[in-house]
Amino acid sequence: LPTLTQLIQHTDPDVLADTCWALSYLTDGSNEKIQAVVDSGVIPYLIKHLNSDAFNIVCPSLRALGNIVTGNDSQTDAVLSGGALPTFCKLLQHPKANIVKEAAWTISNITAGNVNQIQMVIDAGCLAPLIDILVKGDFKAQKEAAWAV
Repeated sequence: LPTLTQLIQHTDPDVLADTCWALSYLTDGSNEKIQAVVDSGVIPYLIKHLNSDAFNIVCPSLRALGNIVTGNDSQTDAVLSGGALPTFCKLLQHPKANIVKEAAWTISNITAGNVNQIQMVIDAGCLAPLIDILVKGDFKAQKEAAWAV
């Protein structure tokens, strides 16, 4: 993890993509593994990389953050306190269907949390784009949006 914490700050897009994928694999497991990633301090960098122009960096960054919010409330709060919600909401309108689905999945995991976390999703303005997906989105994204709502 210390090496990945350094590599996520690299400027090479291929290094960033591989690093974000590695973090997504590490966070796809127990809360203990998720906590180790949270404790490493990479969350702000993952959130920053959600705004990349490169799909191959956005996708694994979103997946890693989505995996983190499958953890406990404290782990979800670590992502929320980093200011990720407005970007998650923006990604619900991304031109790539897979990003939309992943963003909806991530938000659905947040709305599975506590009342404060649900309120943060509402306050961030995520409901309107989620409803848009339910009305006219890709089927896989619709399924995730339905869970979120």
